[in-house]
Amino acid sequence: MANWDLEISLLQEDGYVLEKGKLNKTIKYKEIELFAFEKPIGRAEIYYAGQSNTELTKIIVIHSFEYSDEQLVKIGNTYYQIINTYKISNEELELKLKAKKGGI
Repeated sequence: MANWDLEISLLQEDGYVLEKGKLNKTIKYKEIELFAFEKPIGRAEIYYAGQSNTELTKIIVIHSFEYSDEQLVKIGNTYYQIINTYKISNEELELKLKAKKGGI
């Protein structure tokens, strides 16, 4: 039985902010807090990630109804990009994550 004690935030795009004096738009994010659990990364996942030249950092499982195609996850003070999702069952969704360097 999994222990759902990992606190995470899914980051959902929530509009833009225009910086004064610049033409750049910065994406604003809304944090959706939920509980997950971390799965160990198996040999097969490491192998397949390496074959596709992808860096796999973490695998977490969330309830599938809580996911709305977000692309970023925050765990503690670290941001991760969702590189793949896998539906385990009607209730659980596996997210494969890669650490983002330099924040969001």
